[in-house]
Amino acid sequence: MHDASWWIDDPWVSGGCHPNLGCCHAELMPPSTEKKPRDRDEVLSSVLRAVRNHRRLTVQQVANGMGMKKRTYEHFEAGEGLLKLERIFTFATATDSDPYAIQASVKLGTPDFALACIDNKLCMLLVAHARQLFRMEGANLATLQASDIIEALTPAFAAMAANLGQARESSATWLGNRGPTADDGK
Repeated sequence: MHDASWWIDDPWVSGGCHPNLGCCHAELMPPSTEKKPRDRDEVLSSVLRAVRNHRRLTVQQVANGMGMKKRTYEHFEAGEGLLKLERIFTFATATDSDPYAIQASVKLGTPDFALACIDNKLCMLLVAHARQLFRMEGANLATLQASDIIEALTPAFAAMAANLGQARESSATWLGNRGPTADDGK
């Protein structure tokens, strides 16, 4: 059995009252990190710009991919106007990125998470699996306890972390064994 209590202290995960904890856990939570609307717009703007730059796309290319005028896209990337989730999904399609990771990055306050998920689509895959579970179980999904979810996901995330560690170790070994070559100075 895995410790399923770590999420209680995580303000990103436990931003609201959990049905199994009621509203009495407020003293466990740090002060709210909820951003003001303009702050969120600025974070969204930095996330969108980071994704576009990572993909080495111009404003015009993304605007074309989203089917909008360049100026309209510039307003969107600047975080101006009303934000519709549909636009984030359209942006993600135009930039081949993960729309759920973009939203999570806004909540986290940094583009780093969206960039880390840009190619592997981690959040999109998690949502796809959750959707498949809902299709299989329907309303019964509501009876699934948070501790069961955490117990199931903890080994999966530990395995992913181990794979990342092995990849880092392989890269370090390869780079260490390679040594400098005549081409390195050119």
